[in-house]
Amino acid sequence: MSKRTHRKRSTERHRLVLGALLLLLAAIVVRVGYLQIHMAPAYAERAETQRTRELELAPKRGSILDRSGDPLAVSIEARTVYATPRLVQDATSTAEALSSVLGGDSSDYAERLQRDSGFVYIGRKVDMERAGALESLKLSGIGMLKDSRRTYPCGELASQLLGFVGIDDEGLAGLEKHYDHVLRGEAGYVLAERDPFGRVLPGGVVHAEEPVHGHDVVLTIDKDIQYAAQLHLQAAVDTWQAKSASIVVMDPRSGEVYAIASVPGFNPNNYGDSDEASRRNRAITDVYEPGSTVKSLTAAAVIDAGLHGPDDVFTLPPTISVGGRTIKEAHPRPTAEWTLGEIVMNSSNVGTVLLGQALGPERLYEYFSRFGLTERTGIDFPGEALGYLPPVDQWSGSSIGNIPFGQGVSMTPLQLARAMCAIANGGYLPSPHFILGVPQREDIEFSWPVERAISEEAAAATRDIMVASVTDGTGGAAAVPGYAVAGKTGTAQKARTDGRGYAQGAYISSFAGFLPAEDPQLLIVVTVDEPKGAIYGGVVAAPVFREVASFAVAHLKIPPSSVRESSVIETVTPDPGGE
Repeated sequence: MSKRTHRKRSTERHRLVLGALLLLLAAIVVRVGYLQIHMAPAYAERAETQRTRELELAPKRGSILDRSGDPLAVSIEARTVYATPRLVQDATSTAEALSSVLGGDSSDYAERLQRDSGFVYIGRKVDMERAGALESLKLSGIGMLKDSRRTYPCGELASQLLGFVGIDDEGLAGLEKHYDHVLRGEAGYVLAERDPFGRVLPGGVVHAEEPVHGHDVVLTIDKDIQYAAQLHLQAAVDTWQAKSASIVVMDPRSGEVYAIASVPGFNPNNYGDSDEASRRNRAITDVYEPGSTVKSLTAAAVIDAGLHGPDDVFTLPPTISVGGRTIKEAHPRPTAEWTLGEIVMNSSNVGTVLLGQALGPERLYEYFSRFGLTERTGIDFPGEALGYLPPVDQWSGSSIGNIPFGQGVSMTPLQLARAMCAIANGGYLPSPHFILGVPQREDIEFSWPVERAISEEAAAATRDIMVASVTDGTGGAAAVPGYAVAGKTGTAQKARTDGRGYAQGAYISSFAGFLPAEDPQLLIVVTVDEPKGAIYGGVVAAPVFREVASFAVAHLKIPPSSVRESSVIETVTPDPGGE
């Protein structure tokens, strides 16, 4: 090969190498440009994530207070315990120490302490006593964050109303759920720098947003009346070995609820140990056929429609046939001449059928609708049930015979209480509610609509009839010394859940009433489910009304009735006839 040829090939190799180097350099420049320009934000974010940690700052949940400002639900200081597994020196001994202070299985803690993670939860909502004991152990890799813990200082008091919250301070039931948006607040956070081991660097806070704490809520509930209601309701369940019971205590003028309770109950501080049945606010979520308490509504409708007055006399046969069904009284009687007032006072089924027939299906349905029996009350509580009043075109031939005295129609105790308010307050249907206000938020306003159901004159006439039902009729055991009490007893068969008809031997005993009759300020509805030994509302439910009402009028300082209007009955033997 000549020298000239050799030099030529050497030059070509140099050119190839140089070209390759130039191509490699160009690729490096492009790659560097891609990384520095296009990928820079992603890598910066990844580096930020590795270098910093965002810690949530939990807001303090607002308190729930009764109408006097006494606490029913509050949030107290607590701690969240966490671990940085890479910093734990001895997982086994640390797990045993955690178990001894916090409780639980040490093996569960050990598993968490050995995870390949920079942060694991050890315990949430740890009370300050145990948190202090744990802190004193100075366990390597164990840290704490500020937290709060929901507590209910009155235990079971108003538990079904208040509800409870979950581990993340979110309302899960009751008013805790309904007003969660007011009580909960908004979480804050701290963005802090950390070292390669995941430890937060002292003074390394990059950014912080303070939490917005929740707002307090003041309820219409009076905790003392609530306590009395629960006490006497439980006593009735124990005395009559009943399946359950409920009570509503309210101001018939404003719709403010002073107390609402169900038995059995539960302790919201340990709601995980309770069952669904004990957590139900039965006065709002359970429907039933009310029976004879509805007779007062039928009478009010007849009077308001101008069909009959309280003193109009009716001839009542021992039984009456309607749509192929024979309707009789609770206790047999001969043919009687009773006024409209006496029909209600003696709780006559036959007489109430005649009142219903006087109204006719369309007008009876219209009046029951006016009393709110075809709609929910709109109470500020989750899960309100809707009773059932069938449309007229779905009535059978016997419907006009049983609906007037409370069969074939269902409602919640709260629906019945609201309807009774219209008789007590001069004819108006109020909006029952639990909230009085949010003191820290003047911009939050609440509106409680009021509708007229019947005339003032019809309401007054029906009140007088209901007073006679207590003084001379089936509701004698509801009498409160010094006060004129208006009320109506009820003893209703329970509808079967496995088919049509009624369960054999199963009844719901009830009493609905208010006082003082001349200026009603307190209305109470009591229902007792499946009592044993007695079934009549005048025997089972009326005494609960008496005890709760006696306490409440004294507690609220409601003046007694005048001598002319008061019903003072020292010893009462209730007449169960006709309920």
